[in-house]
Amino acid sequence: MEELSAFKKTIKNLLVEKIGILSDSDQTHLKKQAQTLGLDNRQFSALLQEIHLSINWDALRDERQGRDRVVRPIHIFGVEVRSLEKLGEVLYENQVKALKYLEDAVFLKENVTYLSHQNVDQAMELMELHSSERNSKKRFLKICYQLNAELPFKVGEESFSNIKGLLDWGWMGIDFFSEIYNKFAIGHLQIWIHRRFNVLITILPSGESFRDFLYFIYTIEPNYPFYVESELFLQPGDLVTRAKRDATFWLPLFAALDHGSLSIWLERRGMGEVISKFEKYAAGLLATEKKSEELSRNLVQKLLEALAPDMEVPDLSAAVEKLSFLNIQDKPLFNPIVVRLNNKGFVRATVGFERDIPGVWISPKNLTLSDLEGKESVTFHLNVDPSRLIKDHLYTLSLKIQTDYQSVRIPLALKTVFPMRAFMLCLLRYGGLGTFFLCIIRLLITAAYSGSGWLKPQLVWNDFSAQLPANHLVYVLIFIVAILVPLLAWPRIKKIEQI
Repeated sequence: MEELSAFKKTIKNLLVEKIGILSDSDQTHLKKQAQTLGLDNRQFSALLQEIHLSINWDALRDERQGRDRVVRPIHIFGVEVRSLEKLGEVLYENQVKALKYLEDAVFLKENVTYLSHQNVDQAMELMELHSSERNSKKRFLKICYQLNAELPFKVGEESFSNIKGLLDWGWMGIDFFSEIYNKFAIGHLQIWIHRRFNVLITILPSGESFRDFLYFIYTIEPNYPFYVESELFLQPGDLVTRAKRDATFWLPLFAALDHGSLSIWLERRGMGEVISKFEKYAAGLLATEKKSEELSRNLVQKLLEALAPDMEVPDLSAAVEKLSFLNIQDKPLFNPIVVRLNNKGFVRATVGFERDIPGVWISPKNLTLSDLEGKESVTFHLNVDPSRLIKDHLYTLSLKIQTDYQSVRIPLALKTVFPMRAFMLCLLRYGGLGTFFLCIIRLLITAAYSGSGWLKPQLVWNDFSAQLPANHLVYVLIFIVAILVPLLAWPRIKKIEQI
């Protein structure tokens, strides 16, 4: 009994597969199996007829081939085709062969005309579609979906019958999400949508960029998550949490912001007003500053504050409350001042004075602090050049540290005085050097003089050469040394004394 039941099932499966029409080879093969079970030809024929009558052929053929099927099938790629729907299915499942099949319209025209019961208008419509698309793969998809709108959409090895199922798979990983976008970028996804989902055509963007793709999917479902590089975020608040603990995440986040993709997601999440205000602020900065990593991080800080209004903003303080230098003499002043970040975040600060005074300046003027980057404190310097200030005049001014959130003021008092001690030391130094030099000259002259006592020239009016000592060239050399040494030393003295 089990063998007979299995044989009946085999017959039924074969009949269903062949849609009721068995070939001679099929019948011969089944007869041989029947004989092994002890059935003669009459019994086999009766069994075959019984199974044939038990099958709902109309429903099966409508399911397999469509209601407008033809009686005599055509064979394409080894498959019997009796309807346009089946033709579309066979072409779709055999893309490589189908691309060759569609290289020209000869086969398509003939097959469509026959399968449409000589409907020339329908055949002409397919011919126009064939000739209007030059891209072979787009033409393949358009014709397949025109023949059978119920065909699925393939991405990789996966097939999908609806848009939501397709997009849901995109959140399984960035690679598959990228594959979906690639299908959108080359226009394949749009072909399926135009043929299958009329309700989505109105929200389908005309472009094929990544922003257009995001606009489309977030219009379908605003609550979809968002990718920053390969990392998935379910809520805008998750971006804030991630950015607060990792400085390396800030630049990828800015890239998503700069590209505009993040704005689309946030707008669809109902944060359009927030992102609009932020974009106006960002546009103002970008119009006045060159793009830099520092500017990018500053904009990310502002974005985080916009996404989390209750987030604590960066707060700075200076290590000193006031500065007073009332005895500045000859040496330039180079005084370090430390600024600290009291909490978390990224902040830029500008340091300057309420009024400019020649000879007083700050270096550097621009500061950046960030707890995530280990810049919780930075140092700038107050520089004073005493030579450019009025002696014994008291300068009072305020040093201002300005951020987007606060202004820190440090009172500053400066006064330069005449450098008496330095002046006396300078006199002693160069007086000593001058005395030493003159002594050297005197010793050289003494060494050159062969006599004893003071120099007493012998005046011989009628013989000029008799007045010169025998070693008179030595005296000339000493004279040259006495002139050249001060002249050569003067540039060096100017450099040392910064004259």
